[in-house]
Amino acid sequence: MEFFLRQVYPWLVQASFYSFCLPLLTGVLLINKRSSLLYRLLLLYIVFIALVEVTAKVTISLKTTNNVWIDHIYTPTECLIVAAVYYSHFTNPLLKRGTVVAACGVVVFSGAYVLWGESVMEMNSLPRMLNGVVLIAMAVAYFYQVANDLSQTYLDRDPMFILSCGIIVYQAGTAVAFSMFNKALAASYDTARICISVILVLNILYRVVLMLALKRTAAT
Repeated sequence: MEFFLRQVYPWLVQASFYSFCLPLLTGVLLINKRSSLLYRLLLLYIVFIALVEVTAKVTISLKTTNNVWIDHIYTPTECLIVAAVYYSHFTNPLLKRGTVVAACGVVVFSGAYVLWGESVMEMNSLPRMLNGVVLIAMAVAYFYQVANDLSQTYLDRDPMFILSCGIIVYQAGTAVAFSMFNKALAASYDTARICISVILVLNILYRVVLMLALKRTAAT
């Protein structure tokens, strides 16, 4: 444990921070005037992730006591962007309406959680979990749509399928880690770092998935 926290953890933090460069550089290099709506939404999502990472880095360099407040902004904004991605690809009107309602619900709940729930200086565990459930539900709904579309034969070429697989793994894993964070932090900083380590690994893997989704989108 001590070796991990002193040697591996700092390296993992840096790797997670710079991992946004992979999809961001890919997106910038492949974008053109004919880029699809999906491509532009994915690139917007990646740019937003990059801004969040840079903001977090700046707050650390300024030696602020806490930058957890960033998650209270990240969670509802992420939900809105990803919901826009799925909304543009759902063909069923019921799924489209459900996507709008679910995204608005996450935004409202996140705002209410700040006002009447945990302090903005504490991890927004419940909004994170709700956001994860909503995004996973969107991914599963897309799987259902694809399963009923006989024209789709090579799913590995479908950028939305790749994105949906990444979302399920990432959101499920981070939701569990974030739900344990506040209690882990109350126990000790080292225990909390273990939760953060899981999130860091998932961050790296998810951004690789975003890069692959961008490349598939550009190729279609």
